[in-house]
Amino acid sequence: MKEKPRKKPSRRSLSQAELNYLWMVSGGLCSFEKCRKRLVASTNGALTNVGIVAHIIGHAEGSARHEHANIYNFETLEDVRNLMLMCYHHSKLIDDKHTRNEFPPERLFQMKKDHEDWVRSWSGNKKKKSIALIHKKLGPPLTELTFEGGEAPFIMIEAVEDQEEFVNYTYESWEKAKRNNEAIYSKFKKKVREREANVAEVFPLSPIPLLIHLGFLLTDTVPLTVYQYDRVREVWVSEFQNPKGIERVQVDKSFTSKGSNELAVAVSVSGTIHKKDMEESLGKPVDFLKIGIPSPGVKRVLYKEDVKIIQEVIKDTTEEIFQANGYEKIHFFYAGPAGLAIEIGRGINPRIWSEVLLYEYATRSQPKYQFALKI
Repeated sequence: MKEKPRKKPSRRSLSQAELNYLWMVSGGLCSFEKCRKRLVASTNGALTNVGIVAHIIGHAEGSARHEHANIYNFETLEDVRNLMLMCYHHSKLIDDKHTRNEFPPERLFQMKKDHEDWVRSWSGNKKKKSIALIHKKLGPPLTELTFEGGEAPFIMIEAVEDQEEFVNYTYESWEKAKRNNEAIYSKFKKKVREREANVAEVFPLSPIPLLIHLGFLLTDTVPLTVYQYDRVREVWVSEFQNPKGIERVQVDKSFTSKGSNELAVAVSVSGTIHKKDMEESLGKPVDFLKIGIPSPGVKRVLYKEDVKIIQEVIKDTTEEIFQANGYEKIHFFYAGPAGLAIEIGRGINPRIWSEVLLYEYATRSQPKYQFALKI
């Protein structure tokens, strides 16, 4: 008697519970090995699902790995055991006719298991729940966060973002951006409280005056980790991964008095701030505090340990000189990495510091330092 052909697995729509389950077991991250891209994007506060529900065994004749359907014997290929949550790039990679042979079913099933086991391990490890604050107003928006060492040291339960590019450097634009900072900070505090987050992570890549102002706002929240972006390796870094043999940063400082009632503070880390450029911006001689590191350079990546040293020197020295002279204004000029700018802002104490004026550098403008905003 001739054997009847095996009935093809049926096709149906996934229930909302099944979709929620896929998002839960994947942690909202791409399941492709070592990708872990976040699959919810936020644009101006609106959330967008950018995840793809990908089949391991394709449903249609001729689709990727469909020839293995009888081996795995699913009643329906719309079974959560046969589905992976992926980013668009990797969902296309596993199905494209030119690359699908690199991804046989056993490899994808193992990939799915490894990723879901990793997500499941969160509940038993020491990682803390975190709200991320992404402040990137230079260049295109971030769509994923890649960390030194590969794995994030926290569980991101939500992200608050301001990634609208800042391109108009007029006074009105700075004031609008300052108000946006205050709004994003209020939203951030609310999310930390609502989600009962243990810690927060800050990822900054924006004009320096806005980051110093944001840091000033962030003084009263949960414990923060401020990340620096290593442009060479394209990863976010904080603490040293291997501190042995690495020397701590050295900080130089000098003070020149002109008998003025205003103080100019110049911080030179990624570049050198020249006194003449500051005086052109101010239009008059003022007392001058210079703080910097030997051989400033744009590729210098400052880890948390270095940031703390520099931030403490800036804060302590400025307050010491201020209390001795009682300045009416402090003009702040900065050439350094974004993460340190956040920490400098966190160190500004309004009960001690007078009005702080922040400047933005533009090499083609005249003068080169233009007033941006004040704290």
